[in-house]
Amino acid sequence: MYCESIRQLTLSLHLDTAPVGVRFLFLPEEVEACTAAPVPHPKSCCALISDGAKRGLRQKADAGHVSCPGALTALGLRRPGNFVTSGKQFSLMRLYASGAVAREATEALRFIPHRIAGLEVGPLAEMEDADVAVLLCQPWQAMRLLQGYCYYYGAPSHLGGIGNQGVCADLVARPYCCNDFNYSMLCPGARIHMASPESEMGCAMPIQQFPQVAQGTIRTTSLTMTDPQKRELLARMEDSGLSLDCPIELGKMYGSYMKNSPYPHERYDALEREN
Repeated sequence: MYCESIRQLTLSLHLDTAPVGVRFLFLPEEVEACTAAPVPHPKSCCALISDGAKRGLRQKADAGHVSCPGALTALGLRRPGNFVTSGKQFSLMRLYASGAVAREATEALRFIPHRIAGLEVGPLAEMEDADVAVLLCQPWQAMRLLQGYCYYYGAPSHLGGIGNQGVCADLVARPYCCNDFNYSMLCPGARIHMASPESEMGCAMPIQQFPQVAQGTIRTTSLTMTDPQKRELLARMEDSGLSLDCPIELGKMYGSYMKNSPYPHERYDALEREN
């Protein structure tokens, strides 16, 4: 799925993890019919994402095989009870100054409101269908993905996260519920389950945005890179025999092109004085 977009995005960003697809399976029959390998033992949602991104595994799991209570409620595998929705769970964790703050933080997480029976998670390139695309990345790569999103869509309107449930809520539930791009600094649990380096974070989007975000990222490649970065990219392109659907121009960044305006920049500001 989206193999050419993934190939070029991986080359442009020098990704060392695979973009991951997440598909929601609404019925037990859909879980049974899914051809992905059943998880060998219960795993957290973040471990499933990591397995797809770093190990190339495509797996399926029903509610009985998702081990993290936070993921069960965030992803609609189990309806959150009053203990969660009241904020009492977060309050008892001592992560918030008061019960009111804990309740508000819980509400800010966009849990999937309807029930699902299971998940299929794996490398996006190997998925026939997906609802959400997730990328584990470094901050520079996340910046570039955000620029790629903004190239077509402008500023995202539904960014959110609280440093808790940083994969299941921030990178799966929120992009699906809000139908929009989000990024995440992850959370302590996700970093443990994914063995994340300190610099790892994530970006995600509803699946229909992925090809546009990839194309926007690719088209802005040369505009946003320094000459040393471009030379490294050109060397990788030559070594691999791969290409990008954009020119790589040395000696120019986005500010360089602004100098090609047919009119002096001062003319635009002069309109304020003239009026």
